[in-house]
Amino acid sequence: MRKYRVVFECCDEDYKNTISRTVVMEGDITKPKDLFSFGYSYQEQIGLIQNLQDNLLKRQSELLAAEDHCPHCKDNRMVKNGKRMSDYHDVLTDHKISLNRYRCKKCNYESGSTVLKVIGTTLSGDLIRIQAELGSNYSYRESQELFAKFSSTERFINNHDRIKHTLENVGMQLDKIQEETKELLKTGPAKELIVNVDGGHIKTTEEGKRSFEAMTSVIYRPEALVSNEPNTRNVITSKHCAASARADNNEQIITNTILAALKQGLSTDTKITALCDGAANCWSVVEALRPISASVLCILDWFHLGMKIQNIALPEKSKAKLTRIKWHLWRGKAYNAINRLNSLIDEVEVNYHDRLIKLKNYIENNVDKIVNYRQRKKDKLVFTSNLAESTVESLINQRCKGQQHMRWSREGIEPILQLRAAIASNDWNNIWKMAVLNSVIKH
Repeated sequence: MRKYRVVFECCDEDYKNTISRTVVMEGDITKPKDLFSFGYSYQEQIGLIQNLQDNLLKRQSELLAAEDHCPHCKDNRMVKNGKRMSDYHDVLTDHKISLNRYRCKKCNYESGSTVLKVIGTTLSGDLIRIQAELGSNYSYRESQELFAKFSSTERFINNHDRIKHTLENVGMQLDKIQEETKELLKTGPAKELIVNVDGGHIKTTEEGKRSFEAMTSVIYRPEALVSNEPNTRNVITSKHCAASARADNNEQIITNTILAALKQGLSTDTKITALCDGAANCWSVVEALRPISASVLCILDWFHLGMKIQNIALPEKSKAKLTRIKWHLWRGKAYNAINRLNSLIDEVEVNYHDRLIKLKNYIENNVDKIVNYRQRKKDKLVFTSNLAESTVESLINQRCKGQQHMRWSREGIEPILQLRAAIASNDWNNIWKMAVLNSVIKH
């Protein structure tokens, strides 16, 4: 029978001399009987990581020396004053680390002797990142359960309150580093950009109100929209997203949308095609891009326009007329559609008037943004945000509306939106370390 041994060695810089040698794990190499005895079990893998990490942390903690001299009594050297054990938590494992305590004999000043004081947190950077990512995609309790499965045990550091706290700390840093990270994602000037702006209503905890609106936007180059064969839905290969739940007259969503557009190559020579559902607050975000671009073409999103018509129930004899109105709009003949709507309103019973009048007002409010959708489709030009993906669905609904009993405050949803927008963009892989560090420094 053969045996194995996993050893942790601490060596000098040339690997010529061994300073210390620790057996991390050892055992028998046997013929596997089934899939459960082939290789290390999951518990053994975590145990191996635990032991290796314990040994590395022990050696690294020896290098965390305190100040040579007291910062208050500069002529006095600091002296050892025992040791202190402190906690440190990684993605799958928890550790106890021993650090030397140092004290000034003259003024009794004591240097930092815990992991929290020395590095600013008891959590590893990767654990903070994964807690934030899971919390932005699942409920906090679901995230807690996922951590328990992957760690193969319940760990207090991954309870739902800790995950919520971590997400909020990291999420609120993203706004602050948006400006700093523009240089990280430099792209050449874009000839054209597509901008989708939309909003979604979220049930609120605010007394006397049912919901509030969160705003989202997605910016990408036309060439980034590619066919996803054999699927019928296209995909965006490169994009930047922005989001905001603040009640600030669109200030934050405008700022974040401009930054997202700049990262996609916006310049004064860039032509913008903007698609919105027709809401005034969405168009106001788009209009903020006009002074810093070559031109802005505003298009009423065909998906929303088509759904407005589809959701109107009429008697069988009037459906055909409503369908003809739809095809007038499809060809960009908005005034023809309005005239036919007026005729239809006169023909149908009074109880159908309200829905048709609302449709007419919707068309009139956006008449200058109704284009020849048929021709744009023929020319393979974008005419609906549904060709790409639903911004609201990906950034808001999947996380915030999955459980109907959930209620949110604007402050509670804001860091989640910022995280989801960064993860959905090209940003997250470039900025997560900065966001984690900033959240630790702040707290």
